[in-house]
Amino acid sequence: MFAPTLGDLDGGNSIYRMDQASPADVLHNFKYSYIYRDSLMYANLIDSEFVFVYYQPSDESGTGHYDSWMRSVELKTTGRFLNAFNYIDLIWQTTLDSTFYEMDGEDIFSERDTLYEEANIADISKSYQLTLGDYTTLIGDVAFRFRKGSDGKWRILRWEDKYNSY
Repeated sequence: MFAPTLGDLDGGNSIYRMDQASPADVLHNFKYSYIYRDSLMYANLIDSEFVFVYYQPSDESGTGHYDSWMRSVELKTTGRFLNAFNYIDLIWQTTLDSTFYEMDGEDIFSERDTLYEEANIADISKSYQLTLGDYTTLIGDVAFRFRKGSDGKWRILRWEDKYNSY
């Protein structure tokens, strides 16, 4: 009854960039969905064909391996993650690499270093600092692949975690 509508702040501005007109908008929304522990906003950032890829450093054989999960597991895992901490802060640091493509299936029609109107795929690598609660800080790199949907919104298609240290 007294709650504002989704995204409304005093003065009518929203912390979220609802049009997600660029991968930068998605990263902005990603940051605030973590900070405000907003799993509904987070779900809007994830493409229907999403895959999360991570390196499992050691297993029974003493060697590591890559593993992955799809969108449904990502949303469940992130929901639990966001509820597990009373404080989360995410800082996107340096952009390590970025490439934008106009693609149809596997065919690349054009490729550039910056966003352009016809681009529908983007590969962006960033470094980050993630603070969880009072005592844990994770520092690492992440490689995202974004896809522009038929609705004009960009979403995360693939996320490869390149975690470094705490």
